[in-house]
Amino acid sequence: MNLFTTSDGIALNYKTSGEGKAIVMIHTAFDNFTVFNDLETKFNKDYQVVLIDLRGHGYSDKPNEINFRTYAKDIKELLDYLYIHECSIIAHELGGSIAALFATQYPETVSSLTMVNPTLLNDITPEERLYRKYSDKIRNWDDETQQKFLDKQLYYSKRKAKKFLKQVENTNSLSTKSEIEAVKQSFIDNNVMHYLKSLDLPTLIIVGQHGERTTTFEAKEVADYIGNTQFEVFEESGLYPFVEERDKFINDVSRFIEQHLQVAS
Repeated sequence: MNLFTTSDGIALNYKTSGEGKAIVMIHTAFDNFTVFNDLETKFNKDYQVVLIDLRGHGYSDKPNEINFRTYAKDIKELLDYLYIHECSIIAHELGGSIAALFATQYPETVSSLTMVNPTLLNDITPEERLYRKYSDKIRNWDDETQQKFLDKQLYYSKRKAKKFLKQVENTNSLSTKSEIEAVKQSFIDNNVMHYLKSLDLPTLIIVGQHGERTTTFEAKEVADYIGNTQFEVFEESGLYPFVEERDKFINDVSRFIEQHLQVAS
């Protein structure tokens, strides 16, 4: 475990591997960087891959209050510590909101942005919204039965998802109720539409067709709001296109990143 301490004293768990131009991967709310483990082993053959547990997540410190803007500041401080001056970003779901903030605050640092299942949502987490959608049906079920039902609304290939999830470390059990609430609140009124509107860099948006947590319609809203983006629907994916259609994801994103690295250089 590698720990980096931010300027406000928060210890962040991170991992870096490979050599070359940097790719930073940003997970969504209540995930951790192990969701990218498989991607890391593919991309680190040609790039330096940087993974980070956002504050409040994974094995990073979990303060009882989190300001949305500090997520981007944390990433910038870590990159400065690693002497990384430019990177490509791959960001998943609400991680895309953080990436948009980061790219508008530090535009000279980002050569391209890939957003996976992004959303304009800023009044509730996608996970909580999905629960509310089915709450009348499932609210009296036990937690395990509820989760099994909700999982069915998330993936195209349940088999691939089940295998993948076994490899992802479940660190949410390490958090107290107040720490979990701090993460939820950090994404409320996060001003994401302002940051998206301010984006001025090559942006690829990928969305899984079969996920109900964020939909193709929502992702297209993000693309239209930004303007001048590449937009792809992965027809055999849901919540995790980089798992459910891994090879296609790697090919498409590698091509996109390389194209804009060449332009930038």
